[in-house]
This record gives sequence, C-alpha cells and structure tokens, in this order.
Amino acid sequence: MRCYNCDSELSSNDYCPGCGIQVGAYKKIVLMSNTYYNMGLQKAMVRDLSGAAEILRRSVGLYKYNTQARNLLGLVYYEMGEVANALQEWILSKNFEGSEKTLADDFINDVKINQNRLQVMNQSLGKYNVALKYAREGKDDMAIIQLKKVLNMNDKLVKAHQLLALLYIKKEEYDKAKRVLNKSLAIDKYNTLTIKYLSEIADLTGATERELKKEQMREKRQEERKQLSGNDVIIPRSTYKEINYGFFTFLYVLIGICIGAALVFFVVTPSRVKDVRSEESAKVKTYMESVSKSNITISDLQTQVDSLTAQNTDLQNQLVVEQAKTDHSEAYNALLDAVGSYINNDKNGCADKLAALAIPEGMSEQFTAVYTTLTTLTYPDAAKDHINKGSQLLNSSQYQEALNELLLGEKMNPQDVSCLYNIGKCYYEMNGQNPSEQSNAYFAKVIQLAPDSDYAGWAEGKMN
Repeated sequence: MRCYNCDSELSSNDYCPGCGIQVGAYKKIVLMSNTYYNMGLQKAMVRDLSGAAEILRRSVGLYKYNTQARNLLGLVYYEMGEVANALQEWILSKNFEGSEKTLADDFINDVKINQNRLQVMNQSLGKYNVALKYAREGKDDMAIIQLKKVLNMNDKLVKAHQLLALLYIKKEEYDKAKRVLNKSLAIDKYNTLTIKYLSEIADLTGATERELKKEQMREKRQEERKQLSGNDVIIPRSTYKEINYGFFTFLYVLIGICIGAALVFFVVTPSRVKDVRSEESAKVKTYMESVSKSNITISDLQTQVDSLTAQNTDLQNQLVVEQAKTDHSEAYNALLDAVGSYINNDKNGCADKLAALAIPEGMSEQFTAVYTTLTTLTYPDAAKDHINKGSQLLNSSQYQEALNELLLGEKMNPQDVSCLYNIGKCYYEMNGQNPSEQSNAYFAKVIQLAPDSDYAGWAEGKMN
C-alpha cells in the first residue's frame, strides 16, 4: 500500500515513513474497500450479479481509486446487459491508472471493435425506456411487444426480463411470467427482485387453488343438508274427525267443472295455439336470417378495422425505431470516436469532438452518463488551451481566428470571465472598434459575473 500524499511505501505504522502524514484512517478505508471487492468477487463467481454490483459500488464509493473493483463492476454491468454503465466504469478506471496500458484498455477496445453489437445493445436500452413509458401509461400490450423486441436484441438485460414478468403478472398470465423470471435467474441467480416476483406468483396461484377447494367443500355441505337422512323419522298427527258428506258433494261438483274446463282447453285451444306458433315461428325465422346477415357484415368490418389498426401500430413503431436508429447511430459513433481519442491520450481532441457532438432527444441515460464523464475529465484543460490560444491570436489582431478559439473555450467553460471579455473584444474590434449588439452582450455577462474586477471596468468602457 502506498501513501496518498507522497506515494511512498507504507509500513505497519500509522504514519508515512516518507512525509510523516497520518495514514491510519486511510489504511482502514483502503482495507475496507478491498474487503468489499473480495465479497463482490465471491458473489460474481456464483453469478449473484445484482448482489455483486451493490457490494462493488460500496467498494469504489469508499476508495474511488480501487481500479480492480471498478473493472469488475464494469464486467458485472456488461454481463447484465448494461454496456454504457460498464463503459463508464472502465473509462474512469483507465483515467485513475494513468497512461500505461491497463486491463480497462482491453475491455474498452473489445467493446469498440464490435461497434455493431454496442449499437444494438444501446438501442435495446432505448427501446426498454419506451416500454417503461408505455407501462407507466397503462399501455401494457404495447409495452409487452416492445420488451419482446428488447430481449431479442439484448437477452441479458435483467431489468427487461423483470418488467415483462411484472406485466404478465398484472394480466394474470402466471406461466409466462414464470418462464421469463427463470430466464432472468439464469443470468443473475440470486436477484432479490426476481425471487420476490416468483414468490408473489406462488402466493397468488396457491391462493386461487385454496379458494377453489373451499368453494367445492361449501357446495358439498349444502347438498348434504338438503338430502333426508335415513335416520330421520316422520311422526304423523293422530287426530280423528267424522266424515262430512256435504263437503265431499261440493268437492265432486268442483272436480267436474275442472274436468270440463280441461277438456275445452286441451281440445279447442291446441289447434289455435298451433296456428299462432306457426305464424310466430315464420316471423322469428325471417328475423334471425336478417340478424345473421347483419352479424356477418359487422364481423367482417370489425376484422378489417382490427387489421388496419394493427398495421398502423406496427408502422408507427417501425417509424419510431427507424427514426431512432437514424438519429442515434451518428451520436453513438461520435461518442465512440471521442472515447477512442481519450484512450489514445488525446484529451484535447476528445474534448473538441464532444463539443461538436449534437445530442438528439431521447438518448439513453447510459449515453448521457458516458458523455458527462468524458466532459468532466477533458473540458477543463482543453478550455484553458483554447482560451490561451485565442488570447494570443487576439493580441496579434487575428480577430476571426481568435474568436473561433475563444468560442470553443466558452463552450467548455462558460464561466471564464477573461474568455467572455475577449470574445466581446473580438466583436468590438471586428466592428471597427465600435460597440455592437454581440460585443455588448458579452460585456454585460462579464459585468454580471465579476462586477468588481478589472474586466468589468474595461467592458463598461467599451460599451459606451
């Protein structure tokens, strides 16, 4: 272990033998970072990728110069299908290790060589973001279609597997969800979110089976209560009354009337009913034929509408994909070109390429992260070079050339007061040493950013 202040080899003491600085806390931090690295390595070896990523993030969070942990974190991201995150970690690792060829260089070169694969994986991340947007808007079917395309392009993207499974669970298609989650576990064996989804599916399907069995038992018990048991005994009432002959006479007369009415009903009425039924049957037959024709027409029209709707949806999705490919491929190629310049230690060239890069809308978060990392590493030094060169050209009265250099410096460091003043001065000189709208705008920025500086006084003098 080496001292962070003078780079001397440290001993077992808590003080550096070279510069004498206290290094006890520093040694503990580095030791804890290495411990987390070893834990992350163990998890990665058993394909607990999400657990390894979490532990390795702690390692580099404690000690950002732990390039072994950073390289391994990049490999874990790459294995989970997140190429841009992996590339970001490897670029940082290379920057920390210096100009010598490192393991991170090999990883970056492998990715750079297979640019088509990189573009496909980055496009899959863009499609995943579109699917996530559809899911949040409640367009589950569109999200499922988009996620299937994502997994065809990048079958290692764990979060795409998880989102697709979640949508299947929402649609109660548990078998499909299980298949998707099992594929996810083949990539990341101990992912807690994947295991949680499988547990939820087990609980849901188990509850459904239990409810069905309870309902069957309830119906069986109700049927048993309705049936008369063989042990039940019915005891009739034992009462005696004398026969009432007048009542029976009245009953016989009533029965005779009922029989006569029944003869009329069963002899006269059937023929009349038969005629009425024949007429109604003919009307119903005519009506059913009409309804059948109408249903056929409606079904044909609905089929045509569904077909046209599906075609329209496919064309829109295809248009979005093709447009995204056209817009994003140039940006990805330009970013890879800038990464290549950085790998070759041409930081100023990398900064100039980043400054000229036009970023279209809808780029992935990973693209933005790599872009931001590169600008942070290259813009400060490149801005100084452009500002110094522009100032020299301005002093030589080469105003247009000076303006070009200074504008690049402003893009890389928009808060540099000397750069803003010299840009205003270029416009001032190019206008025959007279104020112009452009020169006054820059002089106003100088006064706003540094009102008590000499630059502010000079700017006020040239604005009048």
